[in-house]
Amino acid sequence: MRITLRCPHCNGRATARTSRELSRTMREIVFMCEDPECAHSYVAQLEAVRTLSPSAKPDPAVLLPISPHVRERVMQQMQLV
Repeated sequence: MRITLRCPHCNGRATARTSRELSRTMREIVFMCEDPECAHSYVAQLEAVRTLSPSAKPDPAVLLPISPHVRERVMQQMQLV
């Protein structure tokens, strides 16, 4: 499976060509428009921004906030115990 986005210029399909890790939670991705008449290439960033389900093997060096709705559910579960 390839990551695709819409080209910001022609609205055609742009496919991820390469990527590199900037940090444990962020990647820089090079996209290229598949329309040969456009051929726009650009860089986008993909970043993990919050936790939906806590890891069973958490790394203390990775600091991702827990999503507010998840935090609320966990707090409610803790009150039931």
